[in-house]
Amino acid sequence: MIQKTIRIKKEFGPDIIPYLVQSACHYNCSLHIQEGEKKINMKSIMGMTILKLQQGTSLELIADGSDEQLAAGEIAGCFECD
Repeated sequence: MIQKTIRIKKEFGPDIIPYLVQSACHYNCSLHIQEGEKKINMKSIMGMTILKLQQGTSLELIADGSDEQLAAGEIAGCFECD
């Protein structure tokens, strides 16, 4: 299992949610975002809609499974891009 703190470097609109879900679904491992007490399955469009993806926010990315290393790196890159 990999747990990584990611900091959002830019403001995202609601159009990013389907992209993130689609990206997460490409991996075999489980992917979750933890925001405070909320732990959200990144492969769930309904769950992901409650995220507040504001610039400067820190989230925990949790990846667990056979391709967790690759998934954590690539998904973190989506959030941390400039």
